[in-house]
Amino acid sequence: MLFNTLPPVPPTAQVQAAPAEAFSAAMEALLKAKDWAGLADWFESATPSIRGKHYDVWLQSLNRSRRWARLVEVCEALQPQLEAKSGPRLGIYRLYRAQGLGQLGRHAEAAFAYMEVARLGGLAGFTNACSEAQMGEDWDDMLAWSEEWLQKYPGDAAGQAWLGDALAHQGKLVEAEAYLRAAVEKDPKLAYAWNNLGRCLNQKKAWAEARTALTQSLALEPAQVEPLMSRGKAQFELGQYAESRDDFRAALALRPGDPVLRENLRQAERYLLTQKPRKSGAAKP
Repeated sequence: MLFNTLPPVPPTAQVQAAPAEAFSAAMEALLKAKDWAGLADWFESATPSIRGKHYDVWLQSLNRSRRWARLVEVCEALQPQLEAKSGPRLGIYRLYRAQGLGQLGRHAEAAFAYMEVARLGGLAGFTNACSEAQMGEDWDDMLAWSEEWLQKYPGDAAGQAWLGDALAHQGKLVEAEAYLRAAVEKDPKLAYAWNNLGRCLNQKKAWAEARTALTQSLALEPAQVEPLMSRGKAQFELGQYAESRDDFRAALALRPGDPVLRENLRQAERYLLTQKPRKSGAAKP
């Protein structure tokens, strides 16, 4: 859900940033052809002065060719050189390094790198830091990053939504619900906030309200496993077995083979056929 990828720098903008004569014929041809792997290879044999002068194009080629380990390595080598006189500053090399770390599955390091970006003025760094913490299931860091976010931007809806998510995963549902309600009130388009609010409401067995929140999440971002699964649970508990079955089927299509989804679908289909009275809690969360 909610990882913000870095927009690639358009090749035309890079060519305009430096006169055409500054580029070798080979480099210009690779740019025009959008041969990112070839361009990345070309830079490996380029002179240090060419690399330094056109480091942004070099990083772009590594990013576009998905050479994450090399991208991180180059960014880490460039950063002290580029900041020797200025000190820490917001630069594309910091953003690319954070993205590369995330793509390598080094989520804790990526989250910290994005927080450095945020502290240097890149607001999107907060969102990406929380996304990386979420992917690493590091709820303590996610809580810390979102709290720092709200200290800098009090009342920010996205910050409240991420804080609510962290609290919900820590089992602090009452606190989480308050932040999530505040988030969706300020920004009703936050699909992940509606989803987490629905999860909290399911936990307190407020099935009808949970269904409403989860429906709102799915209206904003259709075909998401978690809200489909949670809404299927809420509708099952409300005795809406056909709707519950449909949600579990849709979720299972997105996550084939999931044993919990298979069991929930089986139960929804069974109760739909028999309409037997049942004990609450038959469907698994």
